[in-house]
Amino acid sequence: MTQQEELLRRVYSVSDLENVQKVIEASCITDLKEKLRASVGKNVTPASLDSKLVFVFCGNGLTYHGMCKQLLEKEPVFREKIAEISLCFQSLGSLNILKTLESETESSDFNSPDVIQPLLFAIQVGISTLLKHWGVKPDAVLGHSVGEVAAAHCSGLLSLEDAVKVIYFRSTLQRKVTGGTMLVVSNMPVSEVSSFLPPYAGKVCVAAFNSPQSCTLSGDASAIENVQKELSNSAIGSNLFLRLLDVPTAYHSHIMDPILSDIQKAIGSLHMNELNAELFSTVTGKEVQQGDFCTGKYWARNIRKPVAFEQAVRSVAKDKRSVVFVEIGPRRALGSNIFTCDLKSESSSYLTEHKHNG
Repeated sequence: MTQQEELLRRVYSVSDLENVQKVIEASCITDLKEKLRASVGKNVTPASLDSKLVFVFCGNGLTYHGMCKQLLEKEPVFREKIAEISLCFQSLGSLNILKTLESETESSDFNSPDVIQPLLFAIQVGISTLLKHWGVKPDAVLGHSVGEVAAAHCSGLLSLEDAVKVIYFRSTLQRKVTGGTMLVVSNMPVSEVSSFLPPYAGKVCVAAFNSPQSCTLSGDASAIENVQKELSNSAIGSNLFLRLLDVPTAYHSHIMDPILSDIQKAIGSLHMNELNAELFSTVTGKEVQQGDFCTGKYWARNIRKPVAFEQAVRSVAKDKRSVVFVEIGPRRALGSNIFTCDLKSESSSYLTEHKHNG
């Protein structure tokens, strides 16, 4: 197996194989169609292959030291894009992305927003660029929280320079705010989770609506700890999935308030380019509208408002076409949320980019 075939196998790994009855290896789409027709027999009418391909860019909490080293070593297209992005950040006085990704040692500030967010953005743009180079081009894109920046660039709406500008100011300003934590809650209707929050008004909020059965809470650390205990002791506490996120501060909460006006001023107005793919907002949960993604006001909402991920996933699938979701990031995170959105499309599939370390 060639390096590219191995990488494609890893990038396009189906996360849930319970219903898979046949695996077919093909060199291209035409080859795949021919082999599919041959495998099912002449008397079977093939289903429509007109699927909507959706790139989903993950958010914070999934990065790790050593990510993407194989891609840097083996894939020139990926490496060249990372080098280009690195120069853009360096022109703003930010870190050397390429050097940081190739470093054998983890720096003490690796998990700081102004380090980890540029790294995440760079590898997401690098991976999507590599997939497009191979002919895998999305019909639609969306991003979870900080993943919206890479999604906006992948769609064609924002230039690379403007996207880097957003990440730079977003991450450097977020470094100034500290404290708080975030908690993922799954296997309980979000409406029920919300019923635990009134006693913590102003201290804890829903930071992300991930699916009907999953949300992320954000706020003061002590208040989050109390909510976690109450959820654990609830009637269905033993069935809940509760996980504190490895993040330096409580994103999408009141802790972001002191930097909102600074973000608006620093980012200002951005040039809006022609889209080459549908773009969906996880601030509004809808397809992009005039002004979305292109103003400092929008990006202030991006860091403060809850992530409307479930709503955006439903919006992207509302035309009822068969949908294939491809998660772009250092490791899987959003597949179970997509599956539990109970989409009304003909069918949906989830594919994920896996670890690519040394």
